[in-house]
Amino acid sequence: MNKRFKQRVTTATAVSLLAAALAACSSGGGSKPDASSQASPGSSASPAAATKKEEKIELSMFYSDAGLAIYPADTELNNNPFINIVKQKANVDLKIEVPPYSEFPNKFNLLLASGKLPDLLHTYLPDQAYKAAREGAFIDLKPYYDKSPAIQKYITPQMMELAKDPTSGKYWRIPMAYDKGPQGWGIYTRYDLVEKYNGGKWPESVDEWVELMRKIKKAEPNSIPMTSRVIGDNVFPYGGAVIFRMYGAYPYEYRIQGGKVIPNVVLPEFRAAVGLMRQLYEEGILDKEFATTDSTSWGTKWANNNVLFQWNGADQLLPAAASSRAKGTDLQKTYKYMFAPPLKQNPKELVDPKYTFPTQGSPISAHGLYIPASSKDKDRAWKVIEAFASDELREAIFWGKENETYTVKDGKRVPIADKLGAKERTWSKQLAFIFGYTDGQDAQAALFEQQVGDSTYYNQIKSSMKQVADNAANVGLGSPPGYAEPEDVLKKNAEIMQAINKFTVEAIMGRITMEQFDKEVKAWEQKYRAFKYDPLQKYIDANKDNLIKLGYKMAGW
Repeated sequence: MNKRFKQRVTTATAVSLLAAALAACSSGGGSKPDASSQASPGSSASPAAATKKEEKIELSMFYSDAGLAIYPADTELNNNPFINIVKQKANVDLKIEVPPYSEFPNKFNLLLASGKLPDLLHTYLPDQAYKAAREGAFIDLKPYYDKSPAIQKYITPQMMELAKDPTSGKYWRIPMAYDKGPQGWGIYTRYDLVEKYNGGKWPESVDEWVELMRKIKKAEPNSIPMTSRVIGDNVFPYGGAVIFRMYGAYPYEYRIQGGKVIPNVVLPEFRAAVGLMRQLYEEGILDKEFATTDSTSWGTKWANNNVLFQWNGADQLLPAAASSRAKGTDLQKTYKYMFAPPLKQNPKELVDPKYTFPTQGSPISAHGLYIPASSKDKDRAWKVIEAFASDELREAIFWGKENETYTVKDGKRVPIADKLGAKERTWSKQLAFIFGYTDGQDAQAALFEQQVGDSTYYNQIKSSMKQVADNAANVGLGSPPGYAEPEDVLKKNAEIMQAINKFTVEAIMGRITMEQFDKEVKAWEQKYRAFKYDPLQKYIDANKDNLIKLGYKMAGW
């Protein structure tokens, strides 16, 4: 282990490290690891390394189950069909520790504070891990990555760059891929209502969407065509977001226009969206309880009161469609969920339709695998990481075995639903440290297709998802890689959101005039705009070309 890291782990320092970790502090310097703490991946091709590889050794590993399905009580973490693939390929015995999900942050922080790390470690808390790494706890894995086709098959150079520690420039982790799942967000709609009240024709303008909601409300007075779902300080997610998204002006976000970062609340488009929401509220189309509807109330209204749409992610559409057919009431089994196509006629206030399109999520998650500097055999620990990227493990996790969890018909794999989704299997997704929890979409889609049942409807869903994904790909990443808001901004974010909520909700409910709304927006801009967005502007200006290269295309807008 790096001497400087050892020296820091006194009792007082342990307490200090723990306090910093619990605060999720991502700042701080610290000394760099000694050259002696780094592995020499080039040695893996040497005769000595080959001899060493033949000897089976024991390595320890600590990982999080990520809150995924819990393994059955009779499952042995150190001896089961999935982990045995890894052990065999790396020629190791693994001594595994997996704390309960709710206890993981505390256990991980205590582990860092102790300085007594396992040979291999997985965490979803990179800020704490990177801080410890800069003090000597972990090794730079880039030399290993550069010589590993097995890892490069799933983790691209772009992904490695996105995972790079911006402070030290080191590559402390092999990130988890998160690019396999459906991409993008969109207007997730009850298409059966479009069929019933609009002859199946998608609305092509904001006015046509409003007319459709009026038809629903007139025909079924107890309907709530539009409502929100309040989550914490966010009053306008899901159903409350749709009109704002049509205007390209979601309240808590920003756009880049002419190279300038502009908070959405100061835009003409935002004012126009608030004005329309005010009108819908007056007409009774927007739920009178929109500002206080929690997740439970939202679920009831969505299921029972003809809520027309919400803004949601592409990864949610097929599971919801499959679930409603498999587990819903007779009424809910008639619901059809699809993404609406983009408007053909945009609001006159909208300067460019690109601001209405969804963005892509990051191709990596916060999860990652790390090799501590104290690992007894860093080369063999790397072999374990490569084993987690093996095709054999991927097949076992996501598909299983032919005639046990699936059959093959006309050259196509057909899931045996109760076997593929059995609890003695589903926990194994915990081990998808390299592929990512969103991998295995082919197996998942085949299972969903079975559950949906109607092939025409299934293909409509897939087509709408593709359209959302294509638009997201054209926009690129939704946030600038490597940017971390200053600590003083983070502390004020709740206050900033609450201020937006106050004048926006009051204007929609008619408690203030639109002229008063304008004054409130101006006061918000004077108080918060420079404070929150100037640091982001400086970061984008300083890193524009690299950000575009990494997929944050908005930096060039």
